[in-house]
This record gives sequence, structure tokens and C-alpha cells, in this order.
Amino acid sequence: MNPVRLAIERPYTVAVAVILALLFSILAYQRIPVQLKPTVDKPVISVQTTYRGASPVEVEEQLTRPIEDLLQGIRGLENLRSGSQEGVSTVILEFAWGVDKERVVVDVVNKLSQLQALPPDADEPVVSLSSPRDVQMAMWIVSESPYAADRVRQIVTDEVEPLLKRVEGVADLLVVGGEEREVRVEIDPERLAAFRVTWQELLDALQRGYLDSRGGTVETSTRQVVVRTIGRDQDPAAIAQVVVRRNAAGTVLVSDVAKVIDGHRELRSIVRGAGERVIVVGVNREAGANVVTMIHGVEEQLEVLNERFRARGLQLSFSPVYRDTTYLEEALAFVWSNLQLGAGLAVLVLLLFLRSWRSVLVVALSIPISLAMVFLVMDLLGRTVNVVSLAGLAFAAGMVVDNAVVVLENAFRHLEMGKSSRQAAEDGGREVWGGVLASTLTTMAVFLPIIGIQEEAGQLFADLAIAIAAAVGFSLIVALTVVPTLVSLLYRGRKLRSADSAEKRKPGALVRGYGVLASLLSGRGGRSLFAKCVLLGGVVLLSLAAIRLVPAAGYLPTGNANMVFFFSGPIPGTRPEAMESSLRPVEEWIREQPETLRYFMVFASRFNGGGVILKPEYANGPALDAFQAKFLPICLASPGTRFMVPVRQSLFRDSGKQFTVEITGPDLKVLGTTAQALQQQLGSWPGVQSFGVQNDYVDGRPEFRVKPETDRAYEAGMSVRDVAAVVETALAGRIVGTWGGSGRDVDVVAMVSQERVRSLEMLKQLPVATPSGAVTRLGALANITRAAGPEAVNRIERERGITLTVSLEKDAALQAVLEDVQQNLLLPMTATLAKGYDIQLGGAADKFATTLSELTSSFWLAILLTYLLLVSLFRSWFQPLVILVTVPLAMTGGLLGISFADRWFHGASYDLLAMLGFVILAGIVVNNAILIIHQANQFRAAGEDRRFALAHSARTRLRPILMTVATTCFAMLPLAIGQGAGAELYQGLAAVILGGLLLSTLFTLFVVPALVSLGWDVQDVIWPSQASR
Repeated sequence: MNPVRLAIERPYTVAVAVILALLFSILAYQRIPVQLKPTVDKPVISVQTTYRGASPVEVEEQLTRPIEDLLQGIRGLENLRSGSQEGVSTVILEFAWGVDKERVVVDVVNKLSQLQALPPDADEPVVSLSSPRDVQMAMWIVSESPYAADRVRQIVTDEVEPLLKRVEGVADLLVVGGEEREVRVEIDPERLAAFRVTWQELLDALQRGYLDSRGGTVETSTRQVVVRTIGRDQDPAAIAQVVVRRNAAGTVLVSDVAKVIDGHRELRSIVRGAGERVIVVGVNREAGANVVTMIHGVEEQLEVLNERFRARGLQLSFSPVYRDTTYLEEALAFVWSNLQLGAGLAVLVLLLFLRSWRSVLVVALSIPISLAMVFLVMDLLGRTVNVVSLAGLAFAAGMVVDNAVVVLENAFRHLEMGKSSRQAAEDGGREVWGGVLASTLTTMAVFLPIIGIQEEAGQLFADLAIAIAAAVGFSLIVALTVVPTLVSLLYRGRKLRSADSAEKRKPGALVRGYGVLASLLSGRGGRSLFAKCVLLGGVVLLSLAAIRLVPAAGYLPTGNANMVFFFSGPIPGTRPEAMESSLRPVEEWIREQPETLRYFMVFASRFNGGGVILKPEYANGPALDAFQAKFLPICLASPGTRFMVPVRQSLFRDSGKQFTVEITGPDLKVLGTTAQALQQQLGSWPGVQSFGVQNDYVDGRPEFRVKPETDRAYEAGMSVRDVAAVVETALAGRIVGTWGGSGRDVDVVAMVSQERVRSLEMLKQLPVATPSGAVTRLGALANITRAAGPEAVNRIERERGITLTVSLEKDAALQAVLEDVQQNLLLPMTATLAKGYDIQLGGAADKFATTLSELTSSFWLAILLTYLLLVSLFRSWFQPLVILVTVPLAMTGGLLGISFADRWFHGASYDLLAMLGFVILAGIVVNNAILIIHQANQFRAAGEDRRFALAHSARTRLRPILMTVATTCFAMLPLAIGQGAGAELYQGLAAVILGGLLLSTLFTLFVVPALVSLGWDVQDVIWPSQASR
């Protein structure tokens, strides 16, 4: 079946097919989720358990270790990590790519059901299908109000959260600032002792006397009546009337020994913005949801809330301070504008070559048709529209015209022979459709291995590969159906001027000069052999020289997201209020800067720092770098902190500007000493930022350690558990019930006012009534000493571990620094450690090595697939080898291109995304060689001498080759040199492709005829009898 003839004979069918394809493409585009970057869907599960008031070591021993031991054998588990902080245990499980997430969640829940009894006041473990460190909010909302933060927090809990959670696409909300409502029963230790009431007696009374209970049902002859026992009052003050004890000596109520306060939890976090304390709400997007639609929905609900507050006379409003859509819209606008500019440049190139508006129209129409249909594939495969997939379309804009140009140019050549438009379209398409098919299949084949690459970089590769491969595939269909049909219609009845005929039209100087060289390289004899050897020798020398120019590689580009974070490490034990006060000068400096648009500062037990959002005119790479540079000395001079460093927000979780060093072993002191030594050496290591090494292990947090004296406690009628319960209730508080009068349950917590137990001496003097009715002091029952402990205990694969996060300088390459650190620092230091201790690179270093290995394997697999495909199409083992010689030529050009861009263009980086360009080149640079050899085979089949046919083919294919290369290069040029949001993602990749395409084209035009001819020379020497046409 001849697809070209079939299309020409049915123009209406072709037109209807195009219209339907475009219509369904538009519908698909409207359905596809829009987000900033591709979804990284690695199965990660976190198990979080709260144990209020417990120290990190207690959390590790009583929660983290038992949970780890229970979960470590789950099928498919690759990495097991945990963190034990004050009051919270977090266990993170990373599973292999491709594991069924629903299955592993069920496995984790089933395993946790086998967990032995947790400590009495520990909450049940909460299982989440994500890691806390991986959650990236799509939107941040800040409050504006003169009210206290606790009051605003309560309004957020009661009114804002329920409304925003109903917005389509919202997965969860993170509220920071202020404290949640809490009913506290503040115990008076002296009055408790005076009434001879034990601590446990009071707790039991509160738990017994303030609760609701089911009562069953009462059956009558006509109905069933539910019975409820109601012990909770709508007024929390009723707790004060709960009876603690009633005997002959009288009645003791809660109000006699404690004070009931309807308030908020102890202050643990402060958020500041615009010079005052605020509440911040983070909005997390559901996987697969359209981020644009979700953010618009949230903004609409914020308007409803603000109007509601105004109507009630509340001085309260909420407004977004950060949206993913801000960068997303700028990045998408950059890609769209450059796609249009690139397509326009490609059309202009065609006009200069063809000098015919009809021809330009034919090719220009192939661009939107081919690109639009890509959305059908993306919708079918469940992909998203993001900055990477759209970049793939922008790169493809110049590639999709290649097939159309080849078919059109050949049809135009037949028109010049005097044929009718229909006959010229059919003959021109039939003559080259084999070569076009081969070039398209080889281009698509190189993307097949890429789609299987894992890790975050692999997700980027997949979106780019799918977009380009689909566009090129559809361009083949368009070239073999739409282009011939349009040629037959637009040129119907049109006679070319005789001056333009093939017989009378003289080739230009370029074609004539190239024809002479092609004939020389295709010929035989000493002169031809010398020219071939000089050419091939020069190519080899250039390739060897290019290898020396390649810059060291990074992992992923940082991106130009408009946010400069700053992280600080407070002195252990520093309260949020003290941090807020000590960093007030930093806040004032941020507010005074002309670049600052908005900012926020967070002071909490688990995070201290903030972020600065710059004005739109400063939201670019150089301006962000400049702000970070002038912010650094301010951070280093900030008082009250161990360290404080500014860091540009990375578009990806693991960028190429950070890596981690993981130290594992049993003893925290040894680990801490080793980590400190490594931190000092890495801090001055070449390529590492000054003060750019962060240690996640912080020792020296003030502790009061209570060690019960067993004999004394026994004499007082108390056990070790009883003494521990007194300490826990007085300091951490014990949840004794809930109050539901506000519409949602609020914890009722029994505790002692912090003002009464804030010193070691006050804790020793805490009165304790014993079961026998005697009164003693806590210091008489236990040995209480002052000490220090860790702020957190982290574990890696069930061993205690410390992680150093190392930030690189802007111009440093990840690969070079990793090799240097590994060989000259980590290996020598590891050799000095005792048995059971180890040091390993992690984070981006581990992922870089894995992805680079997979990318290299994919490259060689792509070469193999291309070769086998060409062998099948050309029915030759030798000709495909000649075609594949263009690949190392392209790699040479790619190395030269990235070297040039790395030195002269800000933002162009040699990372894994840029390396993908070499794989793409392997699929597209072979096209020119395919066209030359395929056409030569056609001429030989028509009876021409093989050497003449080779030179003839090279000469006739010169114009379409130059046209296709020029259109591709000009279409990519805006992405290579453009500046804007997202530009840094594409510049390295575009530099590799442009350099490789230009150099390989230049040499392909000469090397392919030289190699084919050289092969014939060898054949003539070995088998002279087979030297034939």
C-alpha cells in the first residue's frame, strides 16, 4: 500500500482527519493537569507518632526502634530512615520504583497493628503516602490582622481550614503560627499535697468524672431508645466541679487543687511577616490535580472568607504570598513565546530557501498539526503539562519540519522536471518515504530506553522524551499524507517557468563547490584517498580535543524560582521568643532592601529560618544570586545562632548544588566527633560554600535528668512508674480527656504551670503526696541533675546516623567535587574509624551516580536499537555503521557547544538534563546520513555507477539537509539564548543539541561519502572481481 497515493486520492478524508485530530487534541489539552514540574511518583511512606513531652532519646527507644524493627522486613523496601525529635517519631520508608503504593500502605498498616502497647500518652501512628521532607506546598497564604496569633489560629482552625479543604485539588493544609486551643487543668502542687491527694488520684478523677459514655438501648413495644451517659459539660469550667475525693473528712473538688483555663497550648512556634506575628497556611496539591485550577479555587474561597470577616466586623484577611502558578505562568509563557519565535524563524528559513509562499505554507502547517497531536499522547499516558513537557514541544518545533521539508523538496524537484502537481507529489513522496521512515524510527527509538530511567531526573527525561518522540512520530504521518495532498492541490495547474526548470537552472556556487568535493571524496585513486585520510584524521583529532573541553557535570539545574531561603541553627534550648528577638535586626534588613517584595520568618522547634520573595524585576538568575551574595554577610553576623545561611530555592528537591555525607554507627559521641571533624574540613574544601556545611546533629540541649531512688520510693509506697508519672504530668502534661463544646474535640491536659517548675531547685522541691497520706518532695524520691542531650536522634538503616548537607558554590560542578571529596577526604577518614562505623555519600551524589549509569546504559542501548533498525531497513551490515559514525561527530559538537555555553552564557549548566542531549542527538543526526545513503541506493537502483550515485545523492540532498538543520537550529535558538523563568532548564540541553547538530551536519556531508567510498576502496583491493556498479 502506498500511503502517499492514498492521501492524494482522498483529500477530503485527509482534511477531516486533520480537523478531528486537532479537535480531540484541544479537548485532551483541556483535560491534562497543569503543574510546575513533572510528578515524581516514587513510593515513599512516612509513619509519624506523637509522644508529647518525651525527649529525643526516649522517643527513639520507646517509639522509633520498635516501629523500625516491625517494618524493616516489608517486601520492596529500599531505604529505611527515621528521626526522633522532642515529642515526635518519624519513620520514612522508601520503596523500589514501580512498587504498588496501595499494597505497601496496606502492608505497613497491617504490620503496625502488630505493634506492642505504646506509652500511655503516645498517639496512634499516622501513616502517610509521602515523606514530610518531600512535601512541597503549591501555595502559601498569610494572615493580616491586629489580633493575637492564637486567636487568628483558632479562626483558621474553625472556619478557614474546612472551606479550603473542600476546594478541588487540595490534598492537605499546613498551618504554622499561633497555637491550637487547649483546656488546661493547672495543678497547684502545694494544695494537692495539703489535701493529701496523690497525683494519680487526681488524674483518675479527671478521667472518670469528665467523659461521655454509651449506655446501650431501651426497647419498648413501639420503639427503640438510645441511652447515653453524659459527663462532659458544654462549659469547660464545669471541669472544676469534678469530685476528686469524698470521705468523712470532706469533699475535694478539682477547683480545690487546680485551676481550669480555656486557652491555648504552650507557645512552640512563631511566624513573622510584614513586621508582625502572622499565621501562615500552606496548601498541598493532590497528585495529578491541575495546580492552576486548584489555586484559582483557593483564591475564590479566600475572597469569600475575607468578605465574611468584613461583614462581621473582624479586622482579619488572608492573602496569597506565594503561588506555584507565578513561576509556572512565567515559565510557560517563556516556553510558548520561544516556541512561537522558533517556529517563526524556521518558517523564515524555509522562505529564504524555497522562495515560495506555497511551499512555506505547506511546511508551516505541519508544525501546529504535529505538535497539537502530542497532547493526545500525553493525555493517554497520564502525563502533565509542565515546563519540561512544553520544552520538549519547543525543541520538537524545529524537528517536526524535517520530514515535511524532505518530502516537499523532493516533490518540488519533480515539479521542476515538468510533472503535474499530483504526479510530482506522488513521485516525490514515494521516492523518499523509505528514508523518511527510517530517520523517524531511529529518532523515536532512542527515546524508548530513556522512558525507563528512574529517580527525579528520569521523570524529567520521560516527559521530554514523550513530547519529542510523539511530535516526530506525528510529523511522519503529516509528511506522508498532508504534505503531498497540499502539494497536489496548491500547485495544481501551475507551470514552473522554464528558467527554473531542472535543465536550465544552474546550481549555485555552494552546490557546485560541494559537488566537486563530494565527487573527490566519492571517487577512487591516490588523490581521493589522500583527501579521505586527511578528512578522517582531522575529525578524529578534533574529537579527541573536544573531550578535554567538557566541563564537570552536575545533577539537575537549580532553576530560577523566586525565593531565597535562609536557615538558622539556634543555640540548643533557645525558645522561639528569644530567637524572634535576636533576629529582629535581620528582619529589619530584609524589609529595607529594595528587592524585597514579601518575606516570612519562622521560629519553631523543628525549623528556624524563613524566605524572601523578590520583586518581579529581580526574579531572574543574576539578581537572585546578587541578593543571596549580599544577604550572606548579614546572616553570618546574626547573633544568637550557631549558623545562618541563605540558599536559593531549587526547582527540584535534589539540585546539582548540594550533596550529603552520611556517618553511621552505634555511639552518638563518636558520631558527633567524626561529624564535627568532617564539617570543619568540608567547610574549607574547594568548591564548597563558606559556612555551607550543615550538621543535622545538635548536642547540648539542656536537660534535667530524673533518676528515681528505688528504695526511697518503695518506702513512700511508690514505684518507679509512679515517680515518672509525677514528672510527666508536672512537666509534659497528661491528656485526661477532651472537651467538645466548640464543635470539635479539644484536649483537656493536666499539668503544672511552667512558672513553678522552671529551675532545677523548684523541680526538686515539688510536693508529692504519697498513697499513705504523707507528704514528701520529688527531690527526696529521685536524684535530679542537670545535663545535656541531643536535639534529635536520626537513624539510617536502623543505625544511628548523622547527615552533613554540603552546599556548593555557584560555579562548582557536582561531579568534580564528589570525586575529590570521596578520594581525598572520605576514604582516608573511613579507614581510621572503628569497626561498626561508616561514611557514605548520599542525597544528590547517590542519585547522580545512579541516574548517570542508567543514562549511559540508555545511550548505548539506543545506539544498538538504531543500528539494528537500520540493518533491517537497509538490508546491509556496513551502511548502518557508516550512518552511526555521525553519532561521535555529534558528541564532539555537543561537547564544544556546552563548553562554549558554560563559559559565555549565564544559566547554561552541564548536568544530567544537558547530557540527555547526547541521546537525542543519537536519534536525529543520523537522519542526514540516512537521506544521503538512501538516495544513493535509489540512484544505483536506477542504473547509475555506485560512486557517481553517491556523489549525486550527496549533491541533491544538500539543500534539504541544510534546510532541515537550519530550521531545527533556528527553532531551538530562542531556548538556547533566551532569558526568563525556566530558561536555565533548557540552555544546557539546547547548547548540546545545537553544537552537535551543527558540527555533525558539517562533517556528515563529507565524512559519509568518504567512509562509504573508503569501504569500496577496501573492497576493491580485497575482492577486485566484485568491484561493480
